[in-house]
Amino acid sequence: MATMVRLSNLILLLLFSPIFTKCRTAPKQSDVIKVMTYNVLKYGDGCQGTAMQLHGYLKTIINYTDPDVLGLIKVEAIPLTHIKAGKAPVGFEDSILLYALNAARHDKYACCPFTNAAKDDNQNLLFYNKHKLGFSSYVTLVSDITDINMYKLFYLEPDLMKTHDTAFIYIVLVHTASGDGTDERDRQMAELMSALRKQFSTLPDLIVMGDFNLRKTNEDGYQLLTNNAEKSYRLIDPPFSIDKKVSYPANWDKHPERFSSFLTTSTRLQNKDPNGCGTGGGAKDWYDHILLSPSLANSSNNYHYILHSYLSVGNDGNRINKSVNDQPNKSGQKELLDALFQMSNKYPVMLELGISSRR
Repeated sequence: MATMVRLSNLILLLLFSPIFTKCRTAPKQSDVIKVMTYNVLKYGDGCQGTAMQLHGYLKTIINYTDPDVLGLIKVEAIPLTHIKAGKAPVGFEDSILLYALNAARHDKYACCPFTNAAKDDNQNLLFYNKHKLGFSSYVTLVSDITDINMYKLFYLEPDLMKTHDTAFIYIVLVHTASGDGTDERDRQMAELMSALRKQFSTLPDLIVMGDFNLRKTNEDGYQLLTNNAEKSYRLIDPPFSIDKKVSYPANWDKHPERFSSFLTTSTRLQNKDPNGCGTGGGAKDWYDHILLSPSLANSSNNYHYILHSYLSVGNDGNRINKSVNDQPNKSGQKELLDALFQMSNKYPVMLELGISSRR
C-alpha cells in the first residue's frame, strides 16, 4: 500500500511539474509536411546533359528526400502560348513529373500553374504531394527580372473540411538577381514586401523560399524581409531566430566557416567538373533559404516549424573547398551525393512543419 501511495504521489508531481505542463500545452502534432527548395541550375536547357539524365538524378534525390512541397528554382523557362522564352521544351513540367518526381514516388506529385510575365529565361516551379495537400490558387506578386509567385495550398484533412476550417498555407518562390551588387535584389525584396502587405492585413501561415543570392544579413533586402519596421511582417530565418545555431550579423561570403553546415553554394569544387554550366569552389556561400511567417515560428495557427529540422541536404558541415561527393561525407548515401553533384551546383534546403490538431 505504501508503495502505491508513493507511486501516486510521483505521478501527481510529474503531471503538475513545469516540465510536464510545458509538454502538455505544446501543439498536438497530427502530421508532418516536408518542405524543400532547390536551385536546379537551368534544368532543361541541355547544358548539363540530356533531360533524361537530369530526370534520373532528380529521381534519386526525391527518392531520398521525399518532400511534400517542392520548389524548383531556376528551371529553364518553359514556353507559354503568349510568351516565347527559354530553351526548355513545351510541357517540360510534365516530363519532370513523369520521369523524375512520380518515378521516384508513384503518383505522388502534382504541379502548380506557372507564369513568366517577366519573360526571363528561367523560372520557378512548385510541386506538391497531391495526397496530402490541395492547390487553391496562385498570384504573381512581383514581375521584376523574374516572376515571384505565391501559391495557396491546403491540407487534405477530412475533419477540417467538415467544419469548413481549412488549413491553408502560402508558398512564395523567389529567385533574386545575382552578383555582388545588391540594388536589383533589394528592389525585388521591397516589391515583394509591398505586395504581401497588400494581400494580407497580417501574415498567415506563409513560407518565402528560394535562391536569394544574399552575401550577408546586413544587405537591405534581407533586412526588409526579417527586420522591417512592422514586426507582424517580419519573416523568420530558422537557424538564427528559432534553432539559434548561428547569430546575427552574419557574413557567409566573408566567413563561410562560421556557417559551414548551412552553405548551399557550391556542390562542386571545380568549375568544369562535371560540366561548365555552374560555379565551383566548393561550399562557400549561403544563397538559398527558407523563411517563415511569425505564425509558423510560434505555432499560433495550424502549422508549426519542427525545431532543428532545417538542413542543407548533403552538407555535413565539412564541405568547404570540397565537392558534395568527396569522401568522407556521412550526411547521405553515395548514390544521393553523386546525384546532388551531377544535378546542380546548389544544395537543396529542407525543413519540416508539424500540423497542429487544435480542435
